Amino acid sequence: MQIRPYEPSDLPAVQRIWKECGWIESDEEAGALEHLFQDAAGVVATMDEAAECSGTSHTGVIDFDGNDLPLAGVTSITTSRLGRKQGFAKAVTARLLSDAAENGAAVALLGIFEQGFYDQLGFGTGPYTIHYRFDPASLTVPYPMRTPVRLGPDDWQEIAHCLGSRKRSHGGVALDSATTYRAELAWVSSGFGLGFRSDEGELTHFVYCMAKGEDGPYRVEAMAYRDTAGLLELLGVLKSLGDQVRAVLLMEPPELQLQDVIRHPNRQRIVTRGTDFAAGGSAHAWWQLRILDLEACVGARVWAGPAVRFNLELDDPMSRMDESWGGLSGSYLVEISDTSKVAPGIDPTAPTLRASVAAFSRMWIGARTASSLAVTGGLDGPPKLLGELDGAFRLPTPRTGLYL
Repeated sequence: MQIRPYEPSDLPAVQRIWKECGWIESDEEAGALEHLFQDAAGVVATMDEAAECSGTSHTGVIDFDGNDLPLAGVTSITTSRLGRKQGFAKAVTARLLSDAAENGAAVALLGIFEQGFYDQLGFGTGPYTIHYRFDPASLTVPYPMRTPVRLGPDDWQEIAHCLGSRKRSHGGVALDSATTYRAELAWVSSGFGLGFRSDEGELTHFVYCMAKGEDGPYRVEAMAYRDTAGLLELLGVLKSLGDQVRAVLLMEPPELQLQDVIRHPNRQRIVTRGTDFAAGGSAHAWWQLRILDLEACVGARVWAGPAVRFNLELDDPMSRMDESWGGLSGSYLVEISDTSKVAPGIDPTAPTLRASVAAFSRMWIGARTASSLAVTGGLDGPPKLLGELDGAFRLPTPRTGLYL
């Protein structure tokens, strides 16, 4: 096995890998892969000089309680049928993480096919994301007072800019690459978008859907807005589709609980049970993240309460990988305060927290509390310290805002 940077000549092999994975099927979909790799840090693992595994990472930012930190978004890891169970995917991901850390990323984030695999590289699972299916005609928001504009895959530049400038809450992610979204839009089957422009002609908010049949269900694949007025206007657009479409699946926005703007949500759930238009919500944890720059991430936590000072014994599986970046394993002295900081070393008078980087990352982003992580494993410390950390990292539920 050889791990090396992706080259344009690898594209046919990468297209073959993606087809073998079932991620793409047609030649048209395969052509869009060129756009995904255009602005990416791409890596391939080769066997007999042919690529049998590929990975991409894109730069971006993640909101941490109102402040942006540099992000490495691992946007794809795919392995061919020949490359399975040979460690290719793990090695490619490790190379992407090592490169990202050396290039200044503070956090890495990816979507998961199943929980457990990326734990081997220090990733910890995010919170549940709620997806809600409802009859759009039952929305209680008003219809839009103006006519939206039609959007399609050719509008990828405007859509990418709108996604990058959208309202983001804690955990909200924005990628720098517009061509990433160009590829993703090309993969939305029967996709269409509806949006609104400012008086100057700038696209300010939009919703992009995957259509299915005459009656739906439709699935929202992307949504962006700059304020709650824009959000409500987009919900009004979905409502306007309700004359014909019987169900829409939407990731719940952080600003509201969807049941608050749906007429008779429980009646809908009961009446539609067992049909293709079954209403109701479902919760899934589909993304993971890990800290790459401990100093930057700890320093981003501004805590106005009593300072929490402790020793941190951190274990990072990346420290056992054969990469130039050695991971974060080590002993640290941490202070969480209005000027949080971390430094190598130990204070014998301070309590000690022992944690995997996955568990510490989950606590840091606010996905789980220290006390709950001590129950499920990966983090251990004195009960008093755990309680203090529960307060010091009491944060809003992180929402990436990523659909595509």
